[in-house]
Amino acid sequence: MQKNSNSRFEPAGTGDYFKKAIQIIKLDRLAMAQVAGDPGAIRFGIAVAAIGGALAFVPSKSAAGALVGALFSILVLFLFSGFVHLLCGYSKGKEEFMGFVRIIGLSSVMDWAVIIPFVSLIVTVWSIVVSIIAAQQVYQLTTGKATFVVMMSAALLWVVSLMIFAGPLSFLYEIPR
Repeated sequence: MQKNSNSRFEPAGTGDYFKKAIQIIKLDRLAMAQVAGDPGAIRFGIAVAAIGGALAFVPSKSAAGALVGALFSILVLFLFSGFVHLLCGYSKGKEEFMGFVRIIGLSSVMDWAVIIPFVSLIVTVWSIVVSIIAAQQVYQLTTGKATFVVMMSAALLWVVSLMIFAGPLSFLYEIPR
C-alpha cells in the first residue's frame, strides 16, 4: 500500500471522516492512503454503508426493507472487498484488505443520493471509478489490472445479489418465485 508518512490523518470526529469521504469521492489518493491506514475509519464506513442501504428502501416505506438494505449493504461492503482481494492474488494480506474496506466504506457516502430519482446509475458508475482508483492505491495495480479486478468483482457481486434478492428476499420487491 502506498503511504505518505508526512501526512498522517488524525480524525477529531465524525465530521473529519465525512470530509475524508468527500475527498475519496473526488479521487484524492492521499485521502485514500490516509483512510486505508486508519483503523478507526471502519466504524464510520460501516455506518455510512448501512445508511445508504437503508435509504434505498425509503420509497417503499418498508421498515423490513430498510433493515435488510442496511444489513445487505454491510455484507456487500465486505463481500466486494473480499472478491477484489481474492482477485488481486491475496497480495500481502489483511492490511490491504482492511485498507480497501475502509476506503470503499467511506466512499459509500455517495450511496445516500439514491433517494434522488435516476441518480443511482451515476452513483454506480462513479462507485466503480472510485473502486478502481482505490484498488490501484491499496494493491499497487496498473489501471488495466485494477479495472479488470473491480469489474470481475462487481460481476460476481451482481450474481450473488441476484440469487439473494430473486430468491429468499424476493418479497421485498414483489418478485414472483
